[in-house]
Amino acid sequence: MNVRGMKIMGWLLIVICATGCATMSSIVRAKAHGKGTSRVYRVNAERAWEISKTVFRLVQTEAVEEHRSEGYMLARIGKSSVSWGAVMGVWIEPVGDDSTKVTVVIKRINPAELLVLLTEADFHDDFELASRRKI
Repeated sequence: MNVRGMKIMGWLLIVICATGCATMSSIVRAKAHGKGTSRVYRVNAERAWEISKTVFRLVQTEAVEEHRSEGYMLARIGKSSVSWGAVMGVWIEPVGDDSTKVTVVIKRINPAELLVLLTEADFHDDFELASRRKI
């Protein structure tokens, strides 16, 4: 690709990101607008919190941003050779003494990207496995 083509691709990427790249705040807004996937698990809220952090660590997220008093945490999967990365949030809501509703919202940083390293379904599958084990 020549220099002109590279400049055009660069500007195109900037326009795409300016109009729709996911950020941590966009994850919170998405949840507020009813986005995300929820499941109820037979674990208490404390255990759900720890399992969520474990699932984030399994996909090698960057630092987890915990907002415990508000009941959610945010994380980012960084850019790699195969992906621009993703941002994600998990909301933990107690449902009785021994059950918890877990809602996850995951968005690709570049909305035009086809590959995402962790989907909402993947998160719940990993959460389910971890909740059965004592990890």
